[in-house]
Amino acid sequence: MSNHFYSCSSNRSSGSSTAPLAGPVTHSPEEMFQCMWGYPHGLHCNYLIRGINLSAHLHEIHGIHGQESARAECRWNHCGQELSIESLYEHVEEIHMGIAYVCDCGSRFSRRDTLSNHKDNCSGQQRVDGGPFNMDGRKDVPK
Repeated sequence: MSNHFYSCSSNRSSGSSTAPLAGPVTHSPEEMFQCMWGYPHGLHCNYLIRGINLSAHLHEIHGIHGQESARAECRWNHCGQELSIESLYEHVEEIHMGIAYVCDCGSRFSRRDTLSNHKDNCSGQQRVDGGPFNMDGRKDVPK
């Protein structure tokens, strides 16, 4: 297990959350992050949490609970954006933590549900130059 964690103190910009992610830095939901949930006077929570435990942490420590459609303010690094509770979790993962969900084919997605939908139609094989390849790198040849 790695001793590294990410503070993610800056807000990331993002494109569509339904398309595969492009870009240099993405993190696994299994990684450790420093919680940057804001408090008054510029202070932050600073707990170390795994990305997969974000919703539980926000619920238990920061009191984010209620119906998924209820509204809540994102206070990660004093963001201030108002979202539904359901969208808040996805927003923090994607925008602030840089979490990506990766398919066996190599495609990366900002949302777990988008990866799940992708996997319904994906062979799971690595793709290079637009063609399917075996796990050992040899191109599949139709028989």
